[in-house]
Amino acid sequence: MEELYAQLFNGLVQGLLFGVMALGFMLILSVMEVINFSHGALFALGAYFALSLQKLVGYWPALIFAPILVGIIGLAMEKTMVRRIYGKDPLFGLLMTLGLAMAIEEIIRIVWGKAGHPLAPPSFAVGPIDLGLTWYSKYMLFMAGLSLILLFVVWWFLEKTPYGSIIKAGVSDSEMVLALGKNLRLIRTLVFGLGAALAGMAGVITGPMWSLKPTMGTEVLMPSFVVVVIGGIGSFWGAVLGGIIVGLSKTLSVLWFPRMSELAMYFIMAVVLMLRPRGLMGQKSLLEE
Repeated sequence: MEELYAQLFNGLVQGLLFGVMALGFMLILSVMEVINFSHGALFALGAYFALSLQKLVGYWPALIFAPILVGIIGLAMEKTMVRRIYGKDPLFGLLMTLGLAMAIEEIIRIVWGKAGHPLAPPSFAVGPIDLGLTWYSKYMLFMAGLSLILLFVVWWFLEKTPYGSIIKAGVSDSEMVLALGKNLRLIRTLVFGLGAALAGMAGVITGPMWSLKPTMGTEVLMPSFVVVVIGGIGSFWGAVLGGIIVGLSKTLSVLWFPRMSELAMYFIMAVVLMLRPRGLMGQKSLLEE
C-alpha cells in the first residue's frame, strides 16, 4: 500500500506539471491553430537557462528569470517566423516548428555540451518527508505547490482580466476579435510568448528531477500533446484534467504493467477520441473541421 500511495502522489504531481506544460501548448494551438513542435525544446531551454543562472544568482532568481528569457525568445520566434504560417496549410506549421525545435536543440549542444548536467533543488526541498501514509520527496511536494500556483495565476489571468477575456475570445473565434477592432497580431504574439514562458517554467521546475540533456524536450512534447487532445482544445480545466489523467496513467501502469507505462496514455487518448472527438472538455476541435 505504501508503494501505491507513493505512485498516486507521483501521478498527481506529474499530472500538475503536465498541466502547466500542456496549458502553454493548448493556448498556442487554440489561438493560432499551430501545433507547436518547438514547445519541448523551449521546455529544455528553460532548464538550461536555470542551470546557468543558478550558478550566478541562486535558485529563486533563476526560477523567475529563466522562464522570462524563454518567453522573450518565444516572442522573437513568433514575430520573425511563426506568424508567416498563419492561415496556411497546417503542414507548414508542423515543419517550421519542428525545424525550430531541432535548431534550439543544436544550440543547446553547442552552448552547454552533449553531456548531462544536474540542476540542484533549493536546500529546503532536499530529502524525504513523512506524510503518514508514506515517505515522500520534499522537492516533489514543492514542485506540486509551484504547479498549483502557476495554474491559479494563469486561470486568474484568463478569467479575471480584460486581456484574458480577449484571449478566450480569440480561442472561440479569432475573426470576430479582429472584427471588433482588437489587434489580433499582437494577441497572437503575446500568447506565443506566454506559452513559451510556461514551457520554460515547467523546464525549470522539472530540472532537479531529471538530468539535463539536449533531448529532454522530446520526452515531454508528446505527453503534452496527448494531454491537450484528452482534455480538449481551448479548455483550461481540460488541460488540468488531461494532465492528471496522463500523470496517473504513467505512474500506475509502472506499478502494475511496467511495459505499458509509455503506451497507456495513447490508449486513453484513443478511447477518448472515439467517444468524444472534442476531448473531455474541449470547446472546439481541429479534428472536426
